[in-house]
Amino acid sequence: MKSSYLAFVMIFSSTYCLAASLDGAALYQSNCAQCHGERGMGGVVGMGTMTPGMGGTNGGQGMMNGMGAMSGKGGMGMKGVQAPKLVGDASTWKPELFERAVLQGIDDEGEPLSRVMPHWGSSSFRTDHGKPPTKEEIDAIQHYLQAQK
Repeated sequence: MKSSYLAFVMIFSSTYCLAASLDGAALYQSNCAQCHGERGMGGVVGMGTMTPGMGGTNGGQGMMNGMGAMSGKGGMGMKGVQAPKLVGDASTWKPELFERAVLQGIDDEGEPLSRVMPHWGSSSFRTDHGKPPTKEEIDAIQHYLQAQK
């Protein structure tokens, strides 16, 4: 009895420690904020700055082209690129759709995301040393975004 209790405590605490060590805010800030804004609200990116509230993935603001410039309605060239809003949009997707978007660059309707969006499944977050992000890391980022208002 005592050994099974000890085994349960060890398994539970190691699982809890793994989950507790993932900081969605820190992961988001180091891998996503430069394009999606500090709190996932999108905006106009240019010369290292972000203007909050100007983003939107479905707002008709134009799409990024392969050169990193905007094309379509509202395109602004190399300076002032429209960064998609995640809060209240992609942050509300089912976890498996959010994960697919992050890893494969496919949105919730099966359409490709902008070519500028990294396909993290074939690259790595800054702290992952060449390995694709884990489901737990992506979930932590999505939870962070869901907490933003």
